[in-house]
Amino acid sequence: MFRTSAIIILLLAGVISSAISCSGKKNTHLDATHKKDNVILVSIDTVRADRLGCYGYSKRNTSPNLDRLADEGILFENFITAAPWTTPAHLSMITSLNPSTHGMTQAFGDMWSKLFKGRDFFKLPSSRITLAEVLKNNGFKTAAFTAGGPLDPALGFEQGFDRYETSMYKLRKKNMKEMFSWLGENKSRQFFLFWHNFEVHSPYLSTDFVNDVLPENESGALVAEMNKIADVPLKKVWPSGASIQRKKQTSYLKTNKLFTRDVCDALYTSGIKSADRWFGRLVSHLKKLGIYDNTMIIVTSDHGEEMGDHNLGIYYNVHGHTLYDEMVKVPLIIKLPRQRAAGTRVSKIARTIDIMPTVLDSFALKPTKNEMQGSSLAPYWLAADKTPDRIAYTESLARRTEKKSLRTSRYKYILNIDAQTVKEHGRGYLPTDKSLNPELFDLKKDPAEKINLIGNDTSAKIKDLSARFSRLLRTHINTNQGKAEPAKLNDDTVEKLKGLGYLGN
Repeated sequence: MFRTSAIIILLLAGVISSAISCSGKKNTHLDATHKKDNVILVSIDTVRADRLGCYGYSKRNTSPNLDRLADEGILFENFITAAPWTTPAHLSMITSLNPSTHGMTQAFGDMWSKLFKGRDFFKLPSSRITLAEVLKNNGFKTAAFTAGGPLDPALGFEQGFDRYETSMYKLRKKNMKEMFSWLGENKSRQFFLFWHNFEVHSPYLSTDFVNDVLPENESGALVAEMNKIADVPLKKVWPSGASIQRKKQTSYLKTNKLFTRDVCDALYTSGIKSADRWFGRLVSHLKKLGIYDNTMIIVTSDHGEEMGDHNLGIYYNVHGHTLYDEMVKVPLIIKLPRQRAAGTRVSKIARTIDIMPTVLDSFALKPTKNEMQGSSLAPYWLAADKTPDRIAYTESLARRTEKKSLRTSRYKYILNIDAQTVKEHGRGYLPTDKSLNPELFDLKKDPAEKINLIGNDTSAKIKDLSARFSRLLRTHINTNQGKAEPAKLNDDTVEKLKGLGYLGN
């Protein structure tokens, strides 16, 4: 039986909770020494939560260092991204704005057509306030070491950073050394470091787990070929060479009849293992510098990857096309300074837009103009039983079609918008007819999201629940519209986007 009235009351309580200022009435900042503490935000691109040991993955030992961080910090079991691809998701991360509000919602295809007709594009409006800007204005030294491309500084990501690097495509000693040098130079100052990399993103060049799925002779040949593809100086690979690497990888796999879900998943999880190793080196370096204990470390991702979950034929370099959990449920681990609240696990919904207010709340800071749509996660580790659950909204596909979803701890509701409607009305428009093909999943009974509860024989209670979710989703979309700022991208940015496969060649 569905207790729809109770459910809606709970949902509305979550909406009200999300609207509260990040500081709230309760003092949730770290402690009296927080003015000497640092912040490191780590985004490992393209990581599904269900491929980490601390999230229950046991098939392979993919994440020993992240698992240890979870033991020393707070793990959010249901962290939902704001968008299923890189640019809008990360902009939501650093602004606490939903994609429909910050306005950076253009599809890859539209990006391509715009760029090659004069390189017109859009950027985050300079009037929007980022996490880096708030921290910098409060005395933090700020730096970003990213892979660039979809995080190119020209898109607005540079706002608030004293230094912004774009060399973290795949991780090597050289680019890590540059970041470690910056940490050494600023270890005596209060700092904010944003580290983003494509170590897990295709091409999947790490090979830790190929022996799990291939006999020794085939795995040995595959390892040798992947090492050969990877063994190219980064300056020759990045930006434009990334697509060449991907083509070489897929060509080898297909020629040798190895382009299968099992092999691709082994390569994908090997990438997670590699990213975890590099993260472990960061932790060791922080401890060597004597600043690990007084540093807040946040580890997350922007989106997942399809591995045959809803389409058996899709398992390589495919994201941005759905809003199912393999795409939108990503990790979030927060280690507080001095390892406060160590070992805490939070089952309630947390969202990309909650990261910025959580950091600011922890340091008792506020933006000069508070437009944040998220709210601090601190109440979850201080008094989870008294903290209302939240609603997570996800939108902004990488395709010309569009999907919008609403997710609670129990249910997910998805609306589907065709490409013609998006072309005519934009991504912020929801038609009223039945063409939206709504989907409703009971995540408790159907965590794989295989059974759509909305059908020809839908019960009255399910229809009522669906109608209420639809109203909440429409209210969210209609009351939070924003526009991106026109801009022109330079040739280097175009090449980086092409290199990742986001643009045509």
